[in-house]
This record gives sequence, structure tokens and C-alpha cells, in this order.
Amino acid sequence: MPHRWCNSAKIRREQIESGTDLTFNEVFKPLIVSRIKRLSPSNVLEVGAGTGHISIELFKLGISVTAIEPSLGMYEVAQDVLSSTDVRLVNCTSFELEKDQIYEVAFSHLVAHVVDDLSGFFESIGQHLEKNGHFIFSIPHPCFYNEYKGFFGDEYNYMVPMTKNVSFTITKDSQNTISGVPYHHRPLSEYFNSLVESGFAIDGFDETYPDDDIQKKYGSKWKTPRYCVFTCKKL
Repeated sequence: MPHRWCNSAKIRREQIESGTDLTFNEVFKPLIVSRIKRLSPSNVLEVGAGTGHISIELFKLGISVTAIEPSLGMYEVAQDVLSSTDVRLVNCTSFELEKDQIYEVAFSHLVAHVVDDLSGFFESIGQHLEKNGHFIFSIPHPCFYNEYKGFFGDEYNYMVPMTKNVSFTITKDSQNTISGVPYHHRPLSEYFNSLVESGFAIDGFDETYPDDDIQKKYGSKWKTPRYCVFTCKKL
């Protein structure tokens, strides 16, 4: 995974800090932070920290945060973003994190749909959670995202897992294209079943659909939820 995000790390930081990335700033960040905040954890693991902008929000809440990021480019950007905090930042994957690192909550933002081994990914998260700990993660909504982006064209079949390297832009920045990102389409049943097989129970499920004030900023209304967020409990 490291090579996939290195070239876009600085672009992603600029999009987030300038407010250009509406979906991250107005939809995902407040939703994920609120879901974590209501669990009142003392420590949290972020898997796939990206630029570090969610970790820094959790740090501001007084939570002890460990953030792991396998992409060297993203890791270096996150180092700078998090330089004034006590967030522990590690350049590794969840498979490589020290086995004795145990947390109350783990979360990942738009990571699960790019990993090749979904069950292995969930199991690696579970190894770092205490009993009854929670795992929160976001993905593009399998039911609606292809309708929005059209990555698979006429080949698309909701029930059939598909993989493709994709390129995309964000709504308010058509000049910078993020390229070469693997996208695994999986039906929701595969996510639910893999979680259960990996020792998790589903504790909550959000379909992201911004309120009208936020949608006006996009210039056009969302027809369907574009993303979803799972909250899971380790059994």
C-alpha cells in the first residue's frame, strides 16, 4: 500500500486544510469523532491515519491516540500535522503493529475497501482490541457508490465482488486527480459476514447523508448515501 498514496499526500493535506474536501471536513470527521466520543475511550488506535487530521481532533478531546500509516508520503505529512501533539505515529500496517498494543477503540477511515484480505484485516484489528472494545470504520456505500462514480460501468453487479485500480477527484477540486487506488467492491453481506467470522458484533450502522445546509455547498444534492460507517464490538 505505501506507494499508492505517497504522491497524493500533500494534495490531500491541502484539500483538507483549505476546506476544499467537504466530505471529509463536513461529513466524515464530525461523524467519526462523535461516534468515538460517545464511547468515552481513554485510548484509541487509528488504522490508516492518512494526513492525521482525525487523530488531531481526538487528541484535542484528551484521548491518548496511536496512529499507524503505511504510506511513507502520508506518514511524513501526518508527522508535520501532528507535530504539536502527543499522538504516537507509527509507519506500519495493522498486521505489523506490535502484538502487545491493546486499545479500547480502533477506527479506520476509507481503508477497508482498499485492502486485499478483508477477513485478515478485521482479524488484525481484533488482535489489538480489548474484550468489548469497539472498531469503527467507513467505506464507500456498496449499494450506491458505483452509481455515483461509475467505476465498473456496465460490468457492475452488486452481488459480485470486483476489483479495479481507480482514479478520482473530489467535488470541489477537479484539478487534482488521485490515481492508482485499488477499489474492492464487495456486497454489504461480505462485510457483515467477515466481521462476524472475525469475532465482532455489529453495534451500529450509519449511512452518510449530509443535511440540507451542507448539501448546498456541493452544488447538487446527493441522491443516495455515498458512504457508510460501521460500529462493531469485539466479543
